[in-house]
Amino acid sequence: MFDIGFWELLLIFSIALIVLGPERLPQAARTVGQWTGRARAFVRNLTTELERETRKSEAAKSFAEAQRMMKESVADLDTKSDDGTTSTSSQEKATKQAAPGE
Repeated sequence: MFDIGFWELLLIFSIALIVLGPERLPQAARTVGQWTGRARAFVRNLTTELERETRKSEAAKSFAEAQRMMKESVADLDTKSDDGTTSTSSQEKATKQAAPGE
């Protein structure tokens, strides 16, 4: 993200040493390190949540597409059976099997 090299870090360290002094510099470095760690953890969690939501959304789309295709297949089968070009539908077969005495 940031392109900070050795010389830039050395300059920042030198300025911080002059401004803060040798007594407060270790505490300031520790605080900056903690903030950096918290920021990285936040970004990592955010990335994980976004990836999880993306996978969830893709799975829902895939499921909806499969469901749509199944409904179209069933509708095609019912249409073909109404035309008389294919055998009876599964509902008609179940009805005929349920009432064998008629």
